[in-house]
Amino acid sequence: MTDAEEIVAVKPSRAQRPDPVATAAEAAGKDSFFLRGGLVDAWFERRSDVLVVSFDNLASVGEYEPAQPWLYARAEKAGVSLLGLMASRKDWYRNADTAALICALRDAGLFARFRRVVFVGASMGGFAACAYARLVPDAAVLAFSPQSTLDRKRAPFEKRYRYGAKKWDWTGDFSDAAGVADGREITLVYDPKVPEDRAHAMRLDGAGVRHLPVPRTGHRAIRSLKSLGVLDGLVEGTMRGDFDAVAFWRGFRARRGDVGWQRAICAEAVERGHQPLLRRAVAAMVRAYPDLGFPRREAKRLAGAVPMQHLPPKLVHVTAGNPQAPFSGAIEEISRALVVPERAHDRSLASGVLYAGGRYAPLSQAWIRARKPTPEPVLSADEPVVDLAGRHLFAGHFRGHFGHFMVESTARLWALDHLDGKIDSILYLPYRGATGANLRAMDGMDAFFRLLGVEVPVVAHPTALRVERLVLPELGFGWNERYAGSPAYRAFMQGRLRGAVRAEGGERLYISRARLNAQRGGILGETVIEENLARAGYEVFHPEKHSLEVQIARYRAARRIVALDGSALHLAAYVAEPGTEVAMVLRRSRANAADYILQFRSFCGVDPQVIDVIRHDWIGADASRVDFRSVGEIDFDALFRALKAKGFLPKSFRPDTPDAATVAEMLARFQEKRGAMRTLGAGELHLDAEEGA
Repeated sequence: MTDAEEIVAVKPSRAQRPDPVATAAEAAGKDSFFLRGGLVDAWFERRSDVLVVSFDNLASVGEYEPAQPWLYARAEKAGVSLLGLMASRKDWYRNADTAALICALRDAGLFARFRRVVFVGASMGGFAACAYARLVPDAAVLAFSPQSTLDRKRAPFEKRYRYGAKKWDWTGDFSDAAGVADGREITLVYDPKVPEDRAHAMRLDGAGVRHLPVPRTGHRAIRSLKSLGVLDGLVEGTMRGDFDAVAFWRGFRARRGDVGWQRAICAEAVERGHQPLLRRAVAAMVRAYPDLGFPRREAKRLAGAVPMQHLPPKLVHVTAGNPQAPFSGAIEEISRALVVPERAHDRSLASGVLYAGGRYAPLSQAWIRARKPTPEPVLSADEPVVDLAGRHLFAGHFRGHFGHFMVESTARLWALDHLDGKIDSILYLPYRGATGANLRAMDGMDAFFRLLGVEVPVVAHPTALRVERLVLPELGFGWNERYAGSPAYRAFMQGRLRGAVRAEGGERLYISRARLNAQRGGILGETVIEENLARAGYEVFHPEKHSLEVQIARYRAARRIVALDGSALHLAAYVAEPGTEVAMVLRRSRANAADYILQFRSFCGVDPQVIDVIRHDWIGADASRVDFRSVGEIDFDALFRALKAKGFLPKSFRPDTPDAATVAEMLARFQEKRGAMRTLGAGELHLDAEEGA
């Protein structure tokens, strides 16, 4: 696309220009004004305590005569205030007047009059919204298909907009919007199948960013969303701060009936040589649009087509975000791949993917525990192999335990944001070969997959498969250093989970394990913590009693979180806002605190405070080490001193803590449920990092 292609017919404006003012100081107290600012003019109308700051795109500059702000009608319909920053030329706001005008209005107090300020733009305007939002503290951003910069050195992938890149100065202040993710609320809407738009979104990624990937909508995604009927809810909801992501994704599914989307599917099938997909897509279009010429012509052409030829293996790297070892952003696509689950006659845990000739695909290796990689499987000549037609995403082992599911079973799903074309399923290996148990566990994770926007079947097979076309991504998350998450994995999980649920709940949250089964481990007398923190204004939250939506809503809203180490903190790390304070109380000696710290630091820039006040580790009488079932006996007085010292409780707080006799009674009652227990002796084995969930 070139700048010249953004040309539209001039339309008559029905908006009445406000009265002019001479200076920002004169403008700040008025309910409407028009202020000339050189190359950028400001059109303001107050309607509510929400202010939308809109920027023109290449198509909207000169679209109306006389000129009016982009998004004027939509802001009027939503009943929100509007500050339209109107460009007089298609210069990507690369002029000194833009920043000067925003700063003058800010210093005059205009933005301080509003409860919520949202910078909004598309393409060129999306760049400007991201680049200049930093001038207004706490301003949110909604950007459609934004560029981060047109500087070829910083964005060498951007080959469009040649005129804009050469004509305007892309050095100095506000020339690069990357770095705007400073914790403010940013919503990026883009088609991940447009390579340039996806790469810009990765450069703009960071804490506070919500990605709304809308595949097969093209660079003009905003037009496709309008035709699907979901644009109003997205724009107006984001303006007001009450965007309903669940309703948005529900409405977005209607794209399957959109002619443009179906034609995009056909184009992808032709490009990939995927004849079965092309036939299905064309047949669906013929049924839905019998009078449309394109599907009838394509169906006629296919009537004499030859069978699809298998494509050679293809390896690509998603380099957006500059992945560092052990990540490289690798996605391999293999024809006639052999997907091999664990089998009784092979080595323990031996499983993975083989090329058609039997050679092992190293990218399929996984780590079931921190120091235990899965061995290469050996497929004997007489083993049954089931053919599976179509294109499928290899997702590794499926783990039923929620913590292990997040650490191991989501680690390859990031590739869904980067696939060219449709997949027919997400293909898991049944852990320990227990297909039935895995399928039941998969049903229990339906809500999680729905929040991630997964619309294809999630399956596991008990036997080896020969897959027509297998997409094999690298592990983007996992044990040890992989807890940092690859840039693509972080963008996928944060964007989809944050985008699916809005924050709701109090600012202080205690995540409790007190109602879990005694076999799940914890600490003696956790209700002591619950009762004391409740007195201090904390919501006592038992995540297993709530839906995933509620859990995410609470973690997003909280500004102070206290919790024992456990699975809930892994989920919280995906969605917590920058600046959230987290105190992690260890429930067993030598817990894998470093993993939680690395995840929080990488995903949201938060450094959890680790509180270790364990007096004794209680383990089963026949156990030889601390594990996930062990129970910690903690020093309650030391715990509350630490919480006060770290700012989670006021200095004046007086906790009510049990004496030694009461703790002994707690242990006795616990042993009635668990059976006899003993304390771990000096020199005995402690926890392995992989048992941390």
